[in-house]
Amino acid sequence: MNCSNCGSQLDHPGQGHTCLGGVAPPPQPPAHWQAAQWALVALAALFAGLSLIRAAIAADLLTPPSGGVINALSIAGPLALFAAFLTWSNVTKRVIDAQSIAAAAVRHWAVGAGGLLLFLSYLLPVKTPTAFHVVRAVAAILLGIGALVTHRRATRRLAEPATSAGGIPPRDMDGARPGQLPQQVGSQPARPPLDIETQPEDWNASLWDPEIQQDIDRRRRQQTPPA
Repeated sequence: MNCSNCGSQLDHPGQGHTCLGGVAPPPQPPAHWQAAQWALVALAALFAGLSLIRAAIAADLLTPPSGGVINALSIAGPLALFAAFLTWSNVTKRVIDAQSIAAAAVRHWAVGAGGLLLFLSYLLPVKTPTAFHVVRAVAAILLGIGALVTHRRATRRLAEPATSAGGIPPRDMDGARPGQLPQQVGSQPARPPLDIETQPEDWNASLWDPEIQQDIDRRRRQQTPPA
């Protein structure tokens, strides 16, 4: 007898064996990809907080600390965020390309909008410092949210092949024994084909193709000698 789940040969019912059936766990995203994502989100949050602090200082709501800490962070923060964004973008592209996933299917508009606002903030002249830093904070928040949504979409796409096929590919045709139908490895056993029951009407050509019946009658008349 065979296991109804995976088709393995059993000596008796209930025999313990390594069953190949069942739903396989979804594939886990690469660790370095998740690390790049959280690094980008954390740096985007820090940059947004720094921009809000600078906006409050420009509006005379806060007193700038001594020692030039804000100025140092204003230089190191954008550089670190830019490096994290490039790293995350390259790793994400490699992951989705390896799985043949279209980039447009996982890309979120917030990534492009946040990156564009940050880029323009360094090119356009500053007229209102408070609003300028607030826009930077909003752009960094959009960048972090877009990275999270993109990562979630890509992770869902990576798990789709395992979910749709039960997580396990079908068994090879060569592994089936002679006279045995190949079964698909999964949570459900393969169903045998339905038995075909012929009916007398199946042999009546006039019911399913009158032209063939007319051709048969014509040939019969040609082959039958006249009385």
